[in-house]
Amino acid sequence: MTGNENPFFEYYDDVLEILREYDVTISLGDALRPGCLADASDAGQLSELIELGNLTKRAWKKDVQVMVEGPGHMPMDQIAANMKLQKTLCHGAPFYVLGPLVSDIFPGYDHITSAIGGAIAASSGADFLCYVTPAEHLRLPDEDDVKEGIIASKIAAHAADIAKGVPHAMDKDNEMAAARHKLDWDAMFDIAVDGEKAKRFYEQTPPAERHTCSMCGKMCAVRTTNMILEGKEVKFCSER
Repeated sequence: MTGNENPFFEYYDDVLEILREYDVTISLGDALRPGCLADASDAGQLSELIELGNLTKRAWKKDVQVMVEGPGHMPMDQIAANMKLQKTLCHGAPFYVLGPLVSDIFPGYDHITSAIGGAIAASSGADFLCYVTPAEHLRLPDEDDVKEGIIASKIAAHAADIAKGVPHAMDKDNEMAAARHKLDWDAMFDIAVDGEKAKRFYEQTPPAERHTCSMCGKMCAVRTTNMILEGKEVKFCSER
């Protein structure tokens, strides 16, 4: 409206001097990131990414560390390519993404649409996932929304770490597998990221059936196998 340049861009070198003095890392946000699936990988987004790469190099010359913000909405088949583009155009600078959300029609569930995209992004080179809550696009999140959003993002990040072969990423999963083999419920709750919720669900099982969960009950294959290996008799039906 005024014909003036963005002051943060016009005085970027002065800003960098301040950031260097106080040892601050700058987050280079992408104002033209896609706000819906139809905007993904368009000319605006990619041309801005080129400029972010230039700003990254200028920051590094001033000894200022940088991370670059990535897309918010993107079809699944474009995510991996976008991660590679960013790493190339931004010279390998750390990349963080908001999701990306892989669908636009699930308000109230965008912690899930973002976790799907986040898992693909992280396994394809993204360095940091910005969590999205179920309240995204609808209202400010409350405490429960924040918890659900963070856990969904942790699922995506953990799944990506496993896919990338990060050392020890699967250790806890292996511990959970061993606990499930032994039907050691207390151990399972301790290992679980949200053990409180897991225990609350399990305790909704009738007390008499709590040797297993109520999904399979006494037909649980793990329980049956353990009983056979221990030499116990297995019965599913009464004599009558």
